[in-house]
Amino acid sequence: MSEPELYFFDMDHTLIDNDCDVSWKEFLVQKKLAPENALEKADYFFDEYVKGQLNFDDFLDFQLEEFIGKSESEMKELAQAHFEEIVKTKIYSEARVLVKKALDSGKIVSLLTATNDVLAVPVAHELGIEHICSTTLEFVDEAYTGKIVGPYCGSEGKIAHAKAFCKKHSVELSDVEYYGDSLSDQYILGAVGYPVVVNPGEPLSEIAEANNWKIIYVK
Repeated sequence: MSEPELYFFDMDHTLIDNDCDVSWKEFLVQKKLAPENALEKADYFFDEYVKGQLNFDDFLDFQLEEFIGKSESEMKELAQAHFEEIVKTKIYSEARVLVKKALDSGKIVSLLTATNDVLAVPVAHELGIEHICSTTLEFVDEAYTGKIVGPYCGSEGKIAHAKAFCKKHSVELSDVEYYGDSLSDQYILGAVGYPVVVNPGEPLSEIAEANNWKIIYVK
């Protein structure tokens, strides 16, 4: 059997036992950089995401509020603190093994995550992943605008990001292995040649079984 030419890994609940968009808001509330009611809103949007019915525009307006007007250095420092204080210990040990195996193959390895690039970078660096395909934040006049550049890297948007990255590296989606956990990942899982479903809930499990996609469980 042929081997993939490129590996994409989703991040939240695939490589880490955490949702960074939720924990980021929790972190900001703890630091008194976001209002207390942000926690309730974060939980609401996460529930909508799990159900596969997230309104991306509303979510991004909420999620990126604290970026508006901030410098790259400010947000990089906060993102690293968020990673060290909350995320680092939640990386699945078995996911570390999966990523290392992919890296040792000599093939291209990239994150492919709906999480914004600022929060994704520390995770990628910790795992030795050089490439990141993520929701890209707009940066104008040395400050974040609270908007994004290009499509949101979630749901069907992951396919657009994946195609652009693959084209840059002269790889077809049929030669890609993608690891993902959420219901919204069904679109990219169906688009690649080597779909791997990680720790799925019941709805995605049923879709995976119906399509004969590989299912694994990591911790």
